[in-house]
Amino acid sequence: MYKKTNPQQKLFGVGTQVSEKLRTRLEDSWAHFFKKDVLPLLLRKEDDYAGLYGKTGRPNFSVARVLGVCILQEHKNLTDQEALDALSFDLRWRYALDVTEEEDYFSRRSLVEFRRRLVAKDPEMKLVREVFDNVRDGAIKALGVSTRHQRLDSTHVISNIRVRGRVVLFAHTLRVFLKSLNESQFGRIAKDIEVWYSSEPEGWFGLPAAEQKAKLKQLAQYLYELLTLFQKDEDVIHKEPYQLLQRLFSEHCELTEAPSDAQDSKIQLKKEIEGEMLQSPYDPDASYGHKGAGYSVHIAETCNNSGPTEIITDYEVHGAARSDVGKALPVIERLDASGLKPETFFADGGYPSVPSTLKIVQQNIEFMTPVNRSRLSDEVIGRDRFEFDVDGFATRCPMGQHPIDHRVLSRNNGTDRCLHAIFDGDLCRACTMLDRCPVRAPNHRARGCTAHETVGDFRLEITPEMRLRDTMYSLQQTEAWRNRYMIRSGIEATNSELKRSHGLGKLRVRRAAKVCFAVACKLIACNVKRWAKAQLLSETSISALLSVFFGSLAPYPAESRISGSLVGCGIPQAA
Repeated sequence: MYKKTNPQQKLFGVGTQVSEKLRTRLEDSWAHFFKKDVLPLLLRKEDDYAGLYGKTGRPNFSVARVLGVCILQEHKNLTDQEALDALSFDLRWRYALDVTEEEDYFSRRSLVEFRRRLVAKDPEMKLVREVFDNVRDGAIKALGVSTRHQRLDSTHVISNIRVRGRVVLFAHTLRVFLKSLNESQFGRIAKDIEVWYSSEPEGWFGLPAAEQKAKLKQLAQYLYELLTLFQKDEDVIHKEPYQLLQRLFSEHCELTEAPSDAQDSKIQLKKEIEGEMLQSPYDPDASYGHKGAGYSVHIAETCNNSGPTEIITDYEVHGAARSDVGKALPVIERLDASGLKPETFFADGGYPSVPSTLKIVQQNIEFMTPVNRSRLSDEVIGRDRFEFDVDGFATRCPMGQHPIDHRVLSRNNGTDRCLHAIFDGDLCRACTMLDRCPVRAPNHRARGCTAHETVGDFRLEITPEMRLRDTMYSLQQTEAWRNRYMIRSGIEATNSELKRSHGLGKLRVRRAAKVCFAVACKLIACNVKRWAKAQLLSETSISALLSVFFGSLAPYPAESRISGSLVGCGIPQAA
């Protein structure tokens, strides 16, 4: 049963049960900050989680405090049992979550059940995103952080899976399927498959390549036999283990001929296995990208602030096979919906696509990201050197020549059509800038014929997207642009911080929804940590900061105390 908690401070809370000296230390610690500034934000969203529970039965542990446990757990990258032990035996955890001694017991089953219910009711993790938004907005408001300048980057995340080659993938997927069969269904499988399942050990480390190839072919044959055997069994084909068999076979195998039965089949293994392909039967949502198997997490944060810290403003999680291209636009759309639309947005060269970049710029956002012009050399001048009227028609080339016409013609890719400016061929062939000009020579020229030897007029594609691309490419060649763009690299430190301090690189969960929840909790914890440190820094002197957030009470290194520097203290520096 859902129980709404009283946000008011308990009369006999942890803070009233300790000595005055300990209470003073508690009030100077991270626990007091969490209780005072973060817990109210969690309590504010508690009613939104009422749908996870029924209306009858014993009241559940406070959902806001369960979220608090999850955030503190992901901050230190603890296991479930370690987090629950900290709640039971660490006075700071109980004080931060405002629980009494009667409430400090929280079973591991309840924690697991909370996440299970959350995944079942909210697979898109909209509820936890709202918590992230609340904490982010609270930190930005309290610290006065500007969101005018923001930066974006992606980092690779691995869920709790092993990636050990196709032989292991085939074997594990087969075992997951066979384990899902009931006794009567299992009795229908071939004897050789039953013997393999019950007696052959896992792992083929050290086998020669030829033997591994033979083993893989044998497992592929087993796979096909099981798919054929149960293809008309309604109780089997609608379950995930069978669908994983189908997916694995379609992605990794192909039939060289139509067989009359399984024994006559000829199965060929595909060579290309990257992309949106099954990486583990235990996590079908993971995929393979250029950084490996797993997930990609896009993280945006503020930058160019003069204060001591920056705040993470947005995130997105998807399979590693999906490219970064075009992902900046949905990030900006979410930021705009939250009232945090940046004026300048920094991203690396993997994000821009011509259509998405144009949509971003049309929102009056300066999109600072490297672009490329495909096969064009650096010597070729861009369309930014041409003059255009308000309607987008070319009026003059860099050498002062006017176009003789405008027509809608096929583009260089041969499929789409767009507006072209037509220039007099005789003038273009006599021009000293022809070798550096982006105009296109006539298509009917002879093989090996240079542009100067052609007959006919020249044309120039002038779509808004290509004009924008050329303008951005021209700007990024300048020293001023490169100096401004240097701030983007600061987000690499955030990725490192999340992986080093919060365990973002290797998660303890599987499946997209659980991965998204874990990532969100880690990002919330990172923002809370930054918020706490920045607030403590603004309220007290450096010598009074005797503890790093969530850390021990060990003093700062001597060089930091002598010089007054924050280096080595664990406090994020201004970019």
